[in-house]
Amino acid sequence: MNIKEFVKDYSEEDELKIMFAWNGKHSEEFLDENMPFRLEVLKYFESRPDECSIELVAALYCAETEYAKEAWGVNRIVSLLAEQLLERGRSKYASEYLKGWGRGMDAHLQSKQVQLSMECIQELISFAKSRKEKDEFPNSSQAQYFKEFLESKLESKH
Repeated sequence: MNIKEFVKDYSEEDELKIMFAWNGKHSEEFLDENMPFRLEVLKYFESRPDECSIELVAALYCAETEYAKEAWGVNRIVSLLAEQLLERGRSKYASEYLKGWGRGMDAHLQSKQVQLSMECIQELISFAKSRKEKDEFPNSSQAQYFKEFLESKLESKH
């Protein structure tokens, strides 16, 4: 399949081709059937992130953070996916971002390596402050932690 066409024509149905497709095993027997194709899509994304829809970015971020949890390691591109997810998707994709950063320590640390605009940070802080944790966040402590993380990003810009 042509990667450029896949990216250009990406729809929700195409997620089956890039989602984490794990065989349930670890170590030498670990297998993610979609990894080879997903890596090709990730290479394309890395060189042309603006050509990838926010829906594709979200699906790649989900797949890569699920992979990180079970593979006991993380692809460094997770930080760029996270950055694009928040910068372009803003509060609409905050929950997806938080689900990903909650998928183990590797995914969490890589998801925090984002460079966000001041405008994005401020919008996400307002979003975190205005939401009930149980309604908008994957678990009860994440709203506060997310807000504190964003505030530290804001402070580092000053």
